[in-house]
Amino acid sequence: MRLDIRHWEMLKAINESGTLRQAAHALGITQSALSHRLAEAERRLGGLLFEREGRKLKETSAGRAMTQTANQIIPTIQRAEFDFQQMADNEVTVVRFGVAAYSCYYWLPAFLKEMKKKEPGIQLELVASATQNPLLNLQEGSVDVVLAPGHLIVPGIDSIPVFQDELVLVTHLTHELATKAFIEATDLESEQYLTYSKSAQPGFEYERFIRPSGIAPHLVTIVEVTDAIVELIAAGFGVSILSRWAMQSAIKNKNVSVTQVGKDSLDLGWSALVRESEPVGSATRTLSKRLAEWF
Repeated sequence: MRLDIRHWEMLKAINESGTLRQAAHALGITQSALSHRLAEAERRLGGLLFEREGRKLKETSAGRAMTQTANQIIPTIQRAEFDFQQMADNEVTVVRFGVAAYSCYYWLPAFLKEMKKKEPGIQLELVASATQNPLLNLQEGSVDVVLAPGHLIVPGIDSIPVFQDELVLVTHLTHELATKAFIEATDLESEQYLTYSKSAQPGFEYERFIRPSGIAPHLVTIVEVTDAIVELIAAGFGVSILSRWAMQSAIKNKNVSVTQVGKDSLDLGWSALVRESEPVGSATRTLSKRLAEWF
């Protein structure tokens, strides 16, 4: 390996700060020392990492790939050190946990109490970013267990069944579709449809309900945060098809109404996703087991 860890820390600091002066301040060294460190890294690699634009530094195309890698590996190393200290000081194993697609945590406090009683040696750390990129976060190591809807088959990832759910139409309380026993795909033709995904997800409503019908909603709007979708629906701005389980708080608070999708309903399985490399009996697999028992 041509670069030392201090060079990777430098790349991340310059990428975040934009100037040598600010990066040097963040690293706690002089600007002159950082200039020498940058020159050393470029000499070792045999090419430029940055180009000067006045006082600012702009990444070269090759340098951009290096800084992207630095932004991934430095946090991973920092987390590993933090976990070691936590385990050494408290004799606990830190497991990073997230929920894919939905920011749904109404059940979490009660589950944490159960975990504290049954698995006192495991400490859960919530990773909110897992909502948007669960598989990438798993593969990069920034999260250890993801509770995810749908059935995912991905190399290197184990999917452990946790509970069964269903997809339901979510509407404003006074929406005309809220009074139906179930909806047909044609009911969506005149609706503004809100979705959190830019692409059709395998096993979800578009593939199983909308596309086979040959119809299309009047207007499809992408809102990448499901909490925002629920707020918009509650205010009368459109409808969506979402997880019934994830909507429980909104249903309980009478913010929205839900209706069955199709005469036979649309089932939705939830699974705990972990890296395939996690050994049997590891804290991550223990958490997955406890999730299945809890639900």
